Amino acid sequence: MNDKERLHELDSLRALAAIGVIGWHYTGHFRASPLPQLMAPFYHHGLLLVDFFFVLSGFVLSRTYWTAERSGLFAQNFRDRIARLYPLHFTMLLVVAALQWYLAHQLASVPFIYTFNDKRDFVLHLFLLNRTGLERGFSFNAPAWSISTEFIINTIFLLAIVFSRRVATIILSIIFAIGLAVVLRNGLISNATMAGIDNDIFRTIVGFFVGVALHRCHAKFIAPHGLREGFSTLLSIVGMSAFLYYCTNGANYQRLDLVVAVLCFPAIIIGAIHGSAAKRVLNFPILTYLGTISYSIYLVHYPLQLAIHVVSVATGIIIPYGNPLFLVGFLLLVIATASLTYAVIEIPGKRFLKHKLGGSRSSAQVV
Repeated sequence: MNDKERLHELDSLRALAAIGVIGWHYTGHFRASPLPQLMAPFYHHGLLLVDFFFVLSGFVLSRTYWTAERSGLFAQNFRDRIARLYPLHFTMLLVVAALQWYLAHQLASVPFIYTFNDKRDFVLHLFLLNRTGLERGFSFNAPAWSISTEFIINTIFLLAIVFSRRVATIILSIIFAIGLAVVLRNGLISNATMAGIDNDIFRTIVGFFVGVALHRCHAKFIAPHGLREGFSTLLSIVGMSAFLYYCTNGANYQRLDLVVAVLCFPAIIIGAIHGSAAKRVLNFPILTYLGTISYSIYLVHYPLQLAIHVVSVATGIIIPYGNPLFLVGFLLLVIATASLTYAVIEIPGKRFLKHKLGGSRSSAQVV
């Protein structure tokens, strides 16, 4: 397999994970759980799918940037990350700020879910510092906390790979060891801090560098020889089944969260790349398209929830959040909106910033 080819199956996995996170926020924000048998894994433990994003991101960004051609180009790589992440993040921040202001000042209602929506938190979002330990709590477009932590860890990664491969490996290994030690102490999903730094920074370190290590192992040991079809299929089935079983169980076991992130997620990724059955399913055009717009799916779903809540407060209409048809309709609305924001904001915004900042024109797969 040519390492520069786009792995569409990974796009599809990212789409499924984004939809799973929507399920987690749907039941948490709307206090309703329609289609419980189908959505149970996401309702109970969908937040763990953010860690899947981190592992997948580490794999893809290592594949894209840790190469002889790209690793030494820190400034260019850094600008590319800004161009990729910032336009939609900034736009959704403005949308949420406007809606929360309208809710509080025009409708005299309490903020929807996230209460720390002041100037200080707005500035933290502007500089992607909204989940570092500087914040008082979740604010504005709160799901963007993972964009904040990942951007910080992406920057550290891009700085490290400027050095020789050996030195970079040592630096990244030390950072991973620190992150792992903190996560073993606090748990993967925790509101704790260490030395004033939010636990989610260390959580992102663990997931992202598991993905980096997975790519290095894949490039060195697996890609040159491939995997037997039976073993690849087994990896997919076991990894996905173990994840879904654990999430459906609904119990919160911090150590098992870490085991799932370190073992199940890499198994799912490798199985998807090499298993022909998994590839056939994951390469359905609709899934790969959803993967393409998955960043928009992730960032627009809370603003849409907020908008629906504002309409409900303004009109007095009781929204049937518990109705399965409403859940389906909401998912379709998210996808339709994400398609629009991808075409109107993500792509033009990325091109504009790359032009202004002087970034690369690489078409390599990025997340």
